[in-house]
Amino acid sequence: MPGAIPHLIAGSIMFIIGRYYFKSYFDKKDKILLAIVCLIFSCLPDSFLAIYYTTHILSFEELLHYHILAHIIFTPLAVVGLLILRYMMDVKRKPVWIMGLWCILLHIVMDMFIPEGGVLI
Repeated sequence: MPGAIPHLIAGSIMFIIGRYYFKSYFDKKDKILLAIVCLIFSCLPDSFLAIYYTTHILSFEELLHYHILAHIIFTPLAVVGLLILRYMMDVKRKPVWIMGLWCILLHIVMDMFIPEGGVLI
């Protein structure tokens, strides 16, 4: 599980990909929304670890169980959300939500395959 910096880099790269893939959709305010969504969603499944590192309110082992549970919940939600957005719904900010859900899936894949390097790296 990589640290905060690789997750933020992944969110930034997803922002760049989304900005160019959906370039006809975005104006200035939508680009800001896309950047915020990509950065937040690329770190969202690690919210329990963020609580641990900022407050130390519970032990690491206890919050790690919640972290794993969050990954188990977010993975199917992101896949189902992408399928619903693709085939069933027509919302105004569809590209923003598509990129946000892809950021969650990228986060899960990064946590599965990249070894832990610490809080930041």
